[in-house]
Amino acid sequence: MPTIQTDARFLGLDLSNFGRSVRQAWSDLQDAPPFSWLTPEVAVVLLQQDGKESLWWGGLRRMADGKKTETPFIAIELPDDLLLRRTLAVPVMAEADMASAAALQVRTISPFAEQDLVWGYRTRLRAAGGGAHLDIALASRKQIAHYIQSHAARLGERTPEVWGDLAAGAPIVFQGFGEGLRGTQGVRGRRARYALVLSALVLVSGIFVTPTLQLRARAIEAVHAYDDVVHRTPALVKEREMLLQSVERLNVLSELLTGRIEPMKVLDRLTKVLPDDTALQGFTLKGQKVTITGLTANASALMQILGEQPGVRDVRAPTPTTRVAGANSKENFVIEFSLDPQEFGVAVAPAPVVAASAAPLPSTPAAGGASTASAASVVAPTAAASMPAPVPTQSPGSKTSTSTTTPPPAPSGPLVPVFGGSPPQATAKPSAAKPEQKGAP
Repeated sequence: MPTIQTDARFLGLDLSNFGRSVRQAWSDLQDAPPFSWLTPEVAVVLLQQDGKESLWWGGLRRMADGKKTETPFIAIELPDDLLLRRTLAVPVMAEADMASAAALQVRTISPFAEQDLVWGYRTRLRAAGGGAHLDIALASRKQIAHYIQSHAARLGERTPEVWGDLAAGAPIVFQGFGEGLRGTQGVRGRRARYALVLSALVLVSGIFVTPTLQLRARAIEAVHAYDDVVHRTPALVKEREMLLQSVERLNVLSELLTGRIEPMKVLDRLTKVLPDDTALQGFTLKGQKVTITGLTANASALMQILGEQPGVRDVRAPTPTTRVAGANSKENFVIEFSLDPQEFGVAVAPAPVVAASAAPLPSTPAAGGASTASAASVVAPTAAASMPAPVPTQSPGSKTSTSTTTPPPAPSGPLVPVFGGSPPQATAKPSAAKPEQKGAP
């Protein structure tokens, strides 16, 4: 039947000694050179068996007798006649294994009772051949107590450590006396140094991480500020969208109005420039081309008058002119011409000038005419440009004729887009041509 193993093993490893192995490895690591300086060495005053004193630090003699050093730790050296010594050649082992080997040897060779036995050991590496020397020292607890009592005057109230066999260098420290106080002091110092090293690492890490954290904090703050602005400005965003839509509509409207001829402006110009003996019967506007039909006394003169108007070009007669029979016969004409959008297009008055509109106009006739012309040129330059120049009209059979126009008054109300010529104004109708004088040469 299968056997049940009670030992704790995992993948062939004995887990029962795993904790002890880790602790031993950590203890050995603290004794290694990179970490050994973290454990402070404590100075110890040694009372030698010859009555002198010496200072020991780090397992070595640092100061001879005659100089006083303040230290709370003191040790007493046992004379050789109170010790039993044994030296063994052993391989290099861990500290725990070395202590187990020393304990086994002590139980084998000890002549003292177990309650009266005090022992210590020391390890020395061999110079040649490898391995190590295990030095073991045994003594009687009663004899050590009697020896310490004999030096009570030099020890005072302090609990001493017990050392022995100083001839080979480092002493053998007997367990069970004042060595525990020195060990506790060393542990405290090591913990304090580890805390300082850890604090230094934390500070260095903070120095390296702080710029990154600051950048991240600034980025988060910027995101929060942007979100706050977005939440606080929905009305502005909506108004901006409405403004963009209005701009798009205005652009579309501007494209539609580009090149468009205003019929009312053309009719207004024709009304002003056509002679009184001309009757307009038809008016057709297609794009920038105008076709007019009607009756006139002289079709050639009419074409000349239209060709002299600003913004009018390519004046021609697509069909021959015919004369109607009768006493007062007139010519039946068909005339075509093209218009300039800059002259006959949709004109939008510019924004009013506050200073010019707010200034009062003089009441004198001369100054009033000058102010009216100046205001008309500032407020509605397009309308002023569209006013025709005085054109002389000639009746059949007469040599000269004159025509006068009255300058338009200044606009009194707010400026608005103007369609069909200049803004509403009192315009005097051109004077009729003088009747033909009979008998004139």
